[in-house]
Amino acid sequence: MVKEKLAACVNVLPAVESIYHWENRLENATEVPLMIKTTRANYCQLENWLQTHHPYTIAEIIATPVTAGLPAYLNWVRTATAENI
Repeated sequence: MVKEKLAACVNVLPAVESIYHWENRLENATEVPLMIKTTRANYCQLENWLQTHHPYTIAEIIATPVTAGLPAYLNWVRTATAENI
């Protein structure tokens, strides 16, 4: 994602244990959450990339709006992903 400039940065968080229902069964899996920094303009391309590369049929892909942030950091995110805008 970063190499393709779909994201400025990806944080790989520690593994978590997830318990959920899937296809009428109770499942238990170890998952690795990612925090992916991108722009609203790049979101659709990033979502498509994730759906193509993620091993799950339905991946948890959730966008949260940034309502405020250090201007220099937000500018860096825009600059780091500028080729895709």
